[in-house]
Formats: sequence, C-alpha cells, structure tokens
Amino acid sequence: NLTLELEPGVIGLVGANGAGKSTFLKIMLGLLPPTSGSLTVLGIDATTRGTELRQYLGYIPEFDCLPADRTATDLVTHLARVSGLPATAARERAAEMLRHVGLYDERYRPIGGYSTGMKQRVKLAQALVHDPKLLLLDEPTNGLDPAGRTDMLDLIKRTGREFGISVIVATHLLGEVEEVCDFLVAID
Repeated sequence: NLTLELEPGVIGLVGANGAGKSTFLKIMLGLLPPTSGSLTVLGIDATTRGTELRQYLGYIPEFDCLPADRTATDLVTHLARVSGLPATAARERAAEMLRHVGLYDERYRPIGGYSTGMKQRVKLAQALVHDPKLLLLDEPTNGLDPAGRTDMLDLIKRTGREFGISVIVATHLLGEVEEVCDFLVAID
C-alpha cells in the first residue's frame, strides 16, 4: 500500500531491514510485479513495459554480483555495448565512468582482487555507463569502512550534480540520507 509521486533530485528511501525498500526498487525496475495497483516510472508502466523502462535506469544491487575474473574495463564496456553503444563509444564511455568513480588506474585488474569499496565503485560505473535518467541504489555503502562510505556518498552527490541524474538511495541509515538527499520517503 505505497502511493507516492517523486520529484527529480536525490531521494532517500528509508526503512528498517525487511520494510520493502529492495522490493520496491525491483518493482520500479519491472523485475517484480506489484501485489496490486500500478507503477509508472519516467512515464512508463513498470509492470507492462519493464524491458523498455530499464534502458533509462541505472541500478546498483545490494549484494555483490560482479564476475571476479573480468576487469572493470571489460565489464563496464560490455554492459555499455549491451545498452546499444558502438564498440569505440562503449570503451570511451567505460573509461570516462571508471575515471568518474576513481578506478581509472585500476581498471585493468580483475575485479576479484578489488576491495569492497572498489567493487561498489564498479557497480556505480556500470549503472552510469549508458547515461540513465534515474539511478536506483540499493544500500550503496553496504560493507564499506568509514572512508569508503564517505567516498561513495561524495560520488552519489557528485553524480546527481554533475550528470543531472535523479537518484533514489535505499538505505536504513538516516545519516546517509541526511548527507546526500534532497527528499525522503520512509517505508514502515
């Protein structure tokens, strides 16, 4: 029973563990159907046109999902190609995004040797590589030490500011919302 209309900006989606934040993001992505009602994201019905909708969304899942044997350059370039960019443009865009997230010097190392913070940065780079209109971040600071958490929150702020992309940050940490968000949606 969630009814809301969200304005552009950086939006915090908060609630206790199990409140439904991740589920709501998956419904927004068109990956899960809502139990009832409808959901329109960027003017597109998420329940019937999820595949079309996902071309406009960037997503960082909560859990580690990166292939350990691939380099950040290979992965982000591949995902840029999947989104429709030609090979040269995909490589250039991947390098640009890896520079944005601070991994340019480490881009040719296998992801399996990355720290948790570096993996979170790869997830952010892959979510941005196709220039989405909306970025969905599920617990983006999960598992990060204080310095890594600060770096990720700074990246989120910069991404919203520099790229003009609306961002929804799902978290149970109110301090993170206070630091980076313009608006707050609380799920109880």
